[in-house]
Amino acid sequence: MKIIEIRPRRKFKGAWVSFEAPGVEPAFAAPDAKQQAIDYACQRFGGRAGEVHVYCDDAATIKSSIVTDGRGQYPQVVAD
Repeated sequence: MKIIEIRPRRKFKGAWVSFEAPGVEPAFAAPDAKQQAIDYACQRFGGRAGEVHVYCDDAATIKSSIVTDGRGQYPQVVAD
């Protein structure tokens, strides 16, 4: 099962990164960067089962997990 992590990245000053693998970690810096990173990660599964871990602002604690069901569907998640 593939896991994608959504974390804040200090290097990019307030940006959120969707970490998929080393070298595959697009950063989103818009005002709704966290939501954009979540949407990107969920779309990357392309119909396969997987999990998205969304971290807190401290980048150390998992705040929530989104599990895709293998049919390309996932619950609508709104970042707060």
